Amino acid sequence: MKGNNSDKKVNKWLVFTSMPVQMGITIYLFYWVGAWLDRRYEVEGEWWMKGLTMLGVIVSLYQFIKQVNYINKNE
Repeated sequence: MKGNNSDKKVNKWLVFTSMPVQMGITIYLFYWVGAWLDRRYEVEGEWWMKGLTMLGVIVSLYQFIKQVNYINKNE
């Protein structure tokens, strides 16, 4: 039984340490798509990049909160 609890703690630790990487990748992908759209359609003010980067932040926060709630629910 003791080994079982430590395995769960390790898994939770790995999930929490990987979340910033997941958030960074999500935000960067939204930024990249926005920058590509700005170049493609020659938008002044880089509105696609700004808008999609903010959307990426919102999506990554949603994923983060969803994962935390899932972990706390299964604790």
